[in-house]
Amino acid sequence: MVEKDFFSEVIETDVLVVGGGGGGLMAALEAKRKNLDVMLISKGQVYKSGATPIAGADLTLDGKSLHNLGFPGVPTDSKDKFFNDIVTQGFYLNNQDLVELYVENAPIVIKELLDLGLKIDYTEERAIDTDGINITYTLFKEAKNIGVKFLDNVMLVELLTNEGKISGGIAFNILTGEFLIIKAKSIIIATGGWHKAYKFNAGSLDLTGDGQAIAFRAGAYLGNMEFVTFCANILYWPPMWKGNIYTYILHIIIDGKLLNSNEENIFQNYDEEIVKIGSTTEWNKCFISNISYKEIKEGRGSLHGGIYFPIDKNKLDQIEKEVGKYYPNWKYKGVDFSELRNLILNGKYLEVGPGAEYFEGGIVIDEKCSSTVPGLYAVGEATMSLFGANRVAAATTETLVEGKIAGYYASEYALKNNFNSLNEFQLQRFKNKINDLLKRRDGIRTSTILKDIQNMSWEKMGPIRNSSGIQEFINFINKIKNYDFNKIYIESDSKKYNKSLISYFEIENMITVLELSAKAALYRKESRGVHYREDFPYTDNINWLKEIIFVNDKDIKLLERPVILKRLFPPRLIFPYFDMMKILMKSHSDTPGSH
Repeated sequence: MVEKDFFSEVIETDVLVVGGGGGGLMAALEAKRKNLDVMLISKGQVYKSGATPIAGADLTLDGKSLHNLGFPGVPTDSKDKFFNDIVTQGFYLNNQDLVELYVENAPIVIKELLDLGLKIDYTEERAIDTDGINITYTLFKEAKNIGVKFLDNVMLVELLTNEGKISGGIAFNILTGEFLIIKAKSIIIATGGWHKAYKFNAGSLDLTGDGQAIAFRAGAYLGNMEFVTFCANILYWPPMWKGNIYTYILHIIIDGKLLNSNEENIFQNYDEEIVKIGSTTEWNKCFISNISYKEIKEGRGSLHGGIYFPIDKNKLDQIEKEVGKYYPNWKYKGVDFSELRNLILNGKYLEVGPGAEYFEGGIVIDEKCSSTVPGLYAVGEATMSLFGANRVAAATTETLVEGKIAGYYASEYALKNNFNSLNEFQLQRFKNKINDLLKRRDGIRTSTILKDIQNMSWEKMGPIRNSSGIQEFINFINKIKNYDFNKIYIESDSKKYNKSLISYFEIENMITVLELSAKAALYRKESRGVHYREDFPYTDNINWLKEIIFVNDKDIKLLERPVILKRLFPPRLIFPYFDMMKILMKSHSDTPGSH
C-alpha cells in the first residue's frame, strides 16, 4: 500500500509527458488525439521554461519544401541534399534512419504549426525564423483546447518500473513540497540537456540531465554522451547578459574579429580555408569554440575568462542597419541590448567565449522514439541525437518531429496495455532515501558541490579534452558520487520551494550524465565533430566509426555499436581533424544550412 504520510496522492493517466517545451507539448498534443488521458508535467511553467522558449528558434527544412509552403526557399534544393548535409556535417555518426525521419517530417510539423497560427519573423534558404515562446505557446493553446492536463512546477525525480516495464514515476511538487506518484501506461521524456553542469552555458538553468539520468536508472540505454556542442561567442561580460547568444549572431552578421589579451587576432595562425569554413558555416560553433578555448586555457583570455570581441564604433551605423534587419533597436528575444551600443561607443571590447549549448548524446531511441525500456519514449535533446557528432539544422525542428512520433507511438502503446502494478520495494527505497536525507543536520551544501561541478566540467570537459584531464574529471565525479553526495544536507526543514532539495535531485542527475560523458570521451581515442581530443587530433573512420553505448546492469557497462549507415558512407580513412572539415565541406550541397 502507498503510504499517504509520504506520498500525498496517486494520479493515473494513460500517457505521461515530462517536459513543457516544444517536444513535450507536441508529444502531448499528438497523444491526446487518440482520446486518451494525457498529462504533461513541467519542472517550471509549461511553455515558458526549458530549452525551446529561449532557443534561436529557426525551424529548418529543405529549401524546396519551404518553397512549397509558400515562402521563397530554394526550389532547386531537395530532401536528399538536406539529408546529405546533416550526415556529412555530423561526421557520419548519425543514425540515418532518424535523419530520414527528420527531413521527411520537418515540412509536416512546420505546416501544422503554421496552420495553428505560428507567427514568423523572416525566412532563409532552409529556415523559418520565429521565436521559441511563439512555438511553445502555439502548441500549448491547442493542447489545452483538446484536453491535455498540465502540472506546472512538478519535477519527475524517479521512474517506476515493474518486471522491466514502465509503471509510472515519482514526482516532486516544487511549490508545495509534496511527493506524488503518477501511474502511467507510457511515459515520454522531453527534458532537454544538462547545460547547468557547465560554468559557461547558453541554455536554461533548469536543464540538468534529469530525463537521461532517471531513464538510465530505470534501465534505458544511453549513448553518444561524449558529444557536446559549445556555442561560440556567447556573452561572458557584462554579467547581466551572461550566456546570451546575441553576440554569437552579431559576430556572424558583421564577420567580426576576435582578440586575445595580447590583442592578437586568434584566427591568424590557422589555414585560411579552414578559417573561412569555420567562420561562415555551421562549423563556426565547434571551430571558434575550439580556438577560443585554446587561447583561454593557455593564459591569453580576457579579464573575465573569455575572448575580446572588438567592434569599431565608426561602423556602428552600418552594423545597426545590417543587424536591424533581423533584430531592430538592439533587441533580441525580448532582451534590450542597447547598453552594448554605449560600451562600443566608449571603446570597450565585449567579452565572449564558448558555452555549452547542445548535447548530441542521450537516451537511445529507435524510429518510434522508443527507448530500450518498454513503455518509455524520448524526444529531442534528451535522446541520442539524429545529429551524430555535430548538430546542424535546428534542434527545435528535431524535438517537434520526434515529439509527434513519440506521441503517436506512446499512445498506441497505452491503448494496447493496462496499467503496470507498482513496485512497493522501489517506493520504500525512495522514501527511505529522502527521510535519511532530511534527518541530516550538517555536512556539505549543494551549492558548494554544484559550483565545483560547473568549474570542473568547464576545465576538463570543455571544447578541448585530453586523457589526463578527462581522467582527473572522472576521479572528481567518483569522489562526489561515493563520498560528497552522501554528505549533502538540506538546510531548510520545509520542503516547500526548497532550493537545496531541488538541487539535490539535480546534482544526482548531473553526476550520472557527466560520469558517462567523461567515460565515453576517454574511451573515444579520436577527434570527431564537437569531441576534440588534443592527444588524438585526427578523425579515424577505420577504427572509430561507431557509437559508445552505456547499459546500467548493476554496474555501468560500456558497449560499442555500429553506426546505422543506409544511404551515405564515409571514406574509410584517417584524417587530421581540420583536414576532415575541408573534406566534408566538399561533399555538401550548394545550398547552405541555417545558423
